[in-house]
Amino acid sequence: MAGTHFRNPVMFAGLSNNTKWFKDLPVDNNPNFICYKDDFIYNTLPSAEWSTSIADGGASAGISNEVGGAVTLTSANTTDNNGLALVKTQNSFQAVAETKDSTGAITNPGTVIWYEARIQNNDANATDYGTGLVETFTGTSGWRSANRISIESNNGEQFYRFVTKNADGTNQVQYTAHTITDSAYDTVGFRVDKAGKVEFFVNRVLAATVTSNINTDDMQMFAASVSASATGQRVTKLDYITCTQNRNASELIGNI
Repeated sequence: MAGTHFRNPVMFAGLSNNTKWFKDLPVDNNPNFICYKDDFIYNTLPSAEWSTSIADGGASAGISNEVGGAVTLTSANTTDNNGLALVKTQNSFQAVAETKDSTGAITNPGTVIWYEARIQNNDANATDYGTGLVETFTGTSGWRSANRISIESNNGEQFYRFVTKNADGTNQVQYTAHTITDSAYDTVGFRVDKAGKVEFFVNRVLAATVTSNINTDDMQMFAASVSASATGQRVTKLDYITCTQNRNASELIGNI
């Protein structure tokens, strides 16, 4: 058959600082990888894909009728701590470290996770919001105490925090080099390396590297938005959300 053939999967190089998030990300579909991407191009948000947890009533998740699709998380007008969490209905991703035997041969290839979302908020100074991977939790605010890997912005701040939390504790890094602009999109994400580190990105530029409190239990994709004021609606909008990881299986050794 004519055309170019490759012996192994084609991956992005990710050599420069502003492409490092792409490092080793597979080009196009590859059955050795778990991939999920949602552009929210629906008439209504499908409950089979996403569940919502609403605090105090009045908050809502709705599809925004715009080119490319988007979902909006909207609080009530006059209720403090009102909002909602949008959670993928399956636990699909897990950070696993690579292991080797005494000879140095790989016994478990570990996992690499690429997570990214394009997100905006209409009043970051009066909203707690975030996105990432989280263990199962209950209640709208439960994500803030759950084990997770996430990018967040807290009430009273115009910058992002990078959070890793597991059973041993919580690590937070404040990223003040970037100021959040209300109602303007930022592309935020992270790359979990099988060597046991998380690289966080803002607008695909490497912002921080974290090596502690990385959760290794099953996690699900989420986005959450909670109002920190009793005056005015708080609206967090997601243009898309995506996550990819290699399958953690010993039979894939040498194939990823």
